[in-house]
Amino acid sequence: MRRCALRRAILAFPMNSKPEDLAPFVGSWKLLSYELRLASGEVLKPLGDRPVGRILYLENGQMSAQAMVSGADLSTAPDPADATAEEAERAWRNYIGYWGTYTVDAAAGVVIHTVEGAWFPNWVNRAQVRRYRFSGDELILEADSPAWHARLVWQRIG
Repeated sequence: MRRCALRRAILAFPMNSKPEDLAPFVGSWKLLSYELRLASGEVLKPLGDRPVGRILYLENGQMSAQAMVSGADLSTAPDPADATAEEAERAWRNYIGYWGTYTVDAAAGVVIHTVEGAWFPNWVNRAQVRRYRFSGDELILEADSPAWHARLVWQRIG
């Protein structure tokens, strides 16, 4: 689905999802892979070859997503407030996290995460639109920007 089609899906998106549309999402999922494909065709792995993360979807429409580099370097300071500027920047760049609500438009094949809080403040009060599909016990979420195409694969764990 191209950007303008996603925009139409957002504008036409129902305020509430049908329970049967939410049901396949409900549960806990662990991150298997996260890739960005650039317009040049180059594939980046922003969180490395073995990213770790969880995405949780609740029956009541709440969600939370967290992802980070596996085996990230430890800070020399035991307290986050005492981390050096370099350590704090490295930690921020090696982590993604947000929470909020989600709605599903099964006909359009999109799930919309409406962000209430995030590690990146620009996402707060914004909709993160993801195309989705299920394959066995995996959930594949994809999104586009002018610069990249993101693909995240999650495996059901509960």
